[in-house]
Amino acid sequence: MNVLTTPGKRVFLTGDEAVARAALEIGVHVVTGYPGNPSTKAITALIPISRQYEMTVEWSVNEKVALEVATGAAWAGKRSLVTMKMSGVNVMADSLLSIAHSGVTGALVIYAVDDVGAYYGMVEQDSRHYAFLASLPLLMPASPEEAYAMTRLAFIVSEQTGAPVLLLSTTAVANAITAMKVGKIERDTQQQPASFQRNLAKFTKAVPQWCRDQHADAITRLEQAGELFRKTEGINRVSLPATVQDELYSQTKRLGIVVAGVSYTYLQELQQRSPAYFEEVAIFKIGGVYPLPQHELCDFLVQIDVVLVLEELEPIIETQILALIAEAGLKVDVLGKRNRLLPRVGDYSLELVEQALTKARSVCSSVVGDTDVTNSEEHLVTPVPSSIAPPPRSLEFCPGCPHRMTYYALNRAIEQLGFTRDEVITTGDIGCTIIGMNAPQDACWTEVSMGASIGIAQGFKYAGIELPVLAAMGDGTFYHNGIAGLLNAVQSGVNLTLIILDNSTSAMTGMQPDAGTGRNANGEPSIRADIAMIVRGCGVEYVKRLNPYHLSKMIETLQDAIQHPGVSVVIAEAPCTTQGVLINERPVQVDQDVCMAGRGCEDTPCYHKVGCPSVLLSLDDVRPHLSIDTATCVACGLCVAACPFDAIKPIPDEEEQQQEIGAAFAGMQFRHMLQE
Repeated sequence: MNVLTTPGKRVFLTGDEAVARAALEIGVHVVTGYPGNPSTKAITALIPISRQYEMTVEWSVNEKVALEVATGAAWAGKRSLVTMKMSGVNVMADSLLSIAHSGVTGALVIYAVDDVGAYYGMVEQDSRHYAFLASLPLLMPASPEEAYAMTRLAFIVSEQTGAPVLLLSTTAVANAITAMKVGKIERDTQQQPASFQRNLAKFTKAVPQWCRDQHADAITRLEQAGELFRKTEGINRVSLPATVQDELYSQTKRLGIVVAGVSYTYLQELQQRSPAYFEEVAIFKIGGVYPLPQHELCDFLVQIDVVLVLEELEPIIETQILALIAEAGLKVDVLGKRNRLLPRVGDYSLELVEQALTKARSVCSSVVGDTDVTNSEEHLVTPVPSSIAPPPRSLEFCPGCPHRMTYYALNRAIEQLGFTRDEVITTGDIGCTIIGMNAPQDACWTEVSMGASIGIAQGFKYAGIELPVLAAMGDGTFYHNGIAGLLNAVQSGVNLTLIILDNSTSAMTGMQPDAGTGRNANGEPSIRADIAMIVRGCGVEYVKRLNPYHLSKMIETLQDAIQHPGVSVVIAEAPCTTQGVLINERPVQVDQDVCMAGRGCEDTPCYHKVGCPSVLLSLDDVRPHLSIDTATCVACGLCVAACPFDAIKPIPDEEEQQQEIGAAFAGMQFRHMLQE
């Protein structure tokens, strides 16, 4: 049974799934997105039930296209949802501002997740800036329960105001799981037919005055959304202790906290642990982050002397509070990032919030009228130390991964051409392909964004790099944003080689289909894009497609491609091996009698140059001992090819084993006869 349709009024959902459940309940018609943790599970939860509830759900080719598809549905009067991680917000930004200024006639909710702490790679980005840039109403949940409630509100606000609404979560909230109350799934079976009225002044940007009018309309919609946020119970919450009005209490500085996002959940936990600790603390929790509830905030600030601002990443709310204090002529000390109490880097934790609160209370222990702690370098608050860093996580290819074969072949090709790895630049790209930056492959030198490896490689050639320059990207990345880079490189006429590592899926984010998979989000057959045909259509004349497990042929082809003038493309095509299918018929094993590890084979290339998790090296014995984990080995054959002593061989089948046993027994009998 799908987690979204589990019976009962109380179900366990992650933050992503809570967004999906709310969208399902409120009657979303079209859902689009691009896979990227930590937002992937929202669409993943909706795909299996899309037909049952008459929804259209798709993994789009990239986030910009996903936004445009969802917008088309919203312009036709339907409710639509588009999902992505923070990097995808950058991709869709080109269309985002135009769509935000035009507004919608149905409802459009944009669910994005910032990876605060950079647990899934890429930059640590604060996407709240896009709300300011595009005049978009912004809701920010502190928990999965709030993600559920705010998703419902976002659809309602979008429909009532005509503004797309940005629902911005973070990794901690998106991945958290909790039991929550949910409503009934009551789909509207009498939906209004889709329609779209021609209105050039609203839906085009052809006339300057139209653009200015649309901008003004977007600001009006933003104000209307802010008013709805303020009127909705639970979105912004104020807790004022009775002691705020107490004359005795007023002899010391009164402390208030303004908090947004997951930090509010940490505050709640601290409050449950030590209720007395919070008896004299005023709290303003902000859920409608943009537009900020300025009047309510001013009323709150009037009653306190010191305010601690808890928000991850940039001091966006803190800066606005400082402006409000200045405009109102208030005397309130602001503690947060600008006076270095809290960091602008990394995610907050329970311990970090507790330590910041302790620092704030120590400031409040002084008598009213003491020096303003925020206005002088001499009175900067000692920074709160960040929480203990997690242990490093290994990032390596799975056993038998075809990408390992490709990078191994590339390194051999580079060596056989007479270069060292430090001489030949290979620009990397997003996805599994970037794992090639790590030892022992040590192949990729850079990582920027989806499809950027080709442009970066072209720039190196423009700069005058005379040695070979290569770019590497996966099939999903190529469809996402690599085609434009390839077209540009072909037009430039530079000499570079593009390696497309095609495993026919979006493996790193959970095996979602891409344009070359030959199936849609529901797993149904669809038209399959042909990378080789697309590459040739871009004007590339040198196009080779081959199986990377054919190692000698792969090495030879890469050498040829590197030496080819102009743009050359090598497509390394082989399926992802995570499904546990043996590439060859039998797994392999190490013949310990032949293995020379520690006996002249000091480099042990099968281990140190291959880097496969299935190849195990033990140093417990008198000499190094190599073995193969047959439970994970998929018999790719790379360690077999790397061994210079032919010590790694396929495990014999039963018939071969019987023959070997028989031969060994016959040999023993013969030796026994000779002894007699």
